[in-house]
Amino acid sequence: MKIVRTIACKLAPTDEQRTELDATCAAFAAACTFIADVARQEHTTNKVKVQHACYAEVRRRFGLSANLAIRAIARVCAARKVPAKMHATFAPTSVDYDARIFSFRAWDWTCSLTLLHTRARLATVLGDSQKARLQGQTPTSATLVKRRDGLYLLHVQITALPPMPRTPTATLGVDLGLRRVAVDSDAQRYEATEVQRLRAHYPKVRRSLQRKGTQEAKRLLKRLSGREARHMRAIHHTIAKRLVAQARTTRRQIALEDLTGIRQRTKVRKPQRYQHQSWAFYQLRQFVAYKAQDAGVPVVLVDPAYTSKTCHLCQHRGHRSGLTFSCTRCSVVMDADWNAAMNIAAAGAVVTRLEDASHESVKAAAL
Repeated sequence: MKIVRTIACKLAPTDEQRTELDATCAAFAAACTFIADVARQEHTTNKVKVQHACYAEVRRRFGLSANLAIRAIARVCAARKVPAKMHATFAPTSVDYDARIFSFRAWDWTCSLTLLHTRARLATVLGDSQKARLQGQTPTSATLVKRRDGLYLLHVQITALPPMPRTPTATLGVDLGLRRVAVDSDAQRYEATEVQRLRAHYPKVRRSLQRKGTQEAKRLLKRLSGREARHMRAIHHTIAKRLVAQARTTRRQIALEDLTGIRQRTKVRKPQRYQHQSWAFYQLRQFVAYKAQDAGVPVVLVDPAYTSKTCHLCQHRGHRSGLTFSCTRCSVVMDADWNAAMNIAAAGAVVTRLEDASHESVKAAAL
């Protein structure tokens, strides 16, 4: 099964190219807004029907090339299928490209894009990691992105086969939580100090600005929009990268708790509700999964029930108080999250053995 990865490439356009990029983004966004109005009038999200209804007018009114017009129609139809985006407007911050209007050249690390009035070749500024991923690739799709600071990036999509998963020799269990972002079975703790600071700081700032209600306060709210989410995403990327590197170095698989539906199954007091609802455990799980896939590290999910209340040594149901676990049978006292991670590692090893046994039985039946 092939996987798609996106490489963010920083562009270094000239002043003339930057002007043309700005004009292209503005025309593409205006065309998308016009197409969305047409799609609403036609009561459809079908690309063919929308294309028949407005393609010629989009070409004439906004000056887009044929493929840019088609890309705009495709973007609008895809957005209208999402309920939250059905009535959204389009900002001049990105443009979609396919193989007919985009190409990448590895020998001089440049890209060619069809813009509003011309076809331009733009220089890129790439790091060693980006060059290694793009070397030998022939990407066929990309997205031109304009950041808030005016910097242009080209998000290039590449398709490749993932490496074959290595046969693990053991399991690295990872316990996810609110007090700590993660604790693994090697007793490595990823503290939530910065996460808790963010969760306390940003809601307080938003409430204060919303009470003011001034134009300056609204402008500041707009600048702060998404900053908490971006900060959290950066923290989770760092943790996921370290966990996968640790598992790869020691030739182990990673076992995670399947926390699907945890918010509905658990209740918290009112002061902890925001922290509970903003717990991005699924995001961290996704980051671990795709980084592990690139590294050839298997990932298994286990049932989280009683992992923090069961002694990993004697399997007796013990007692957890805060961050401390104590077993009434073998008298062990240890870090509760570490104990949970050990149980998750053991459960992950069991899941792998059961899967291997199932595969063997299927092979035997086939023979």
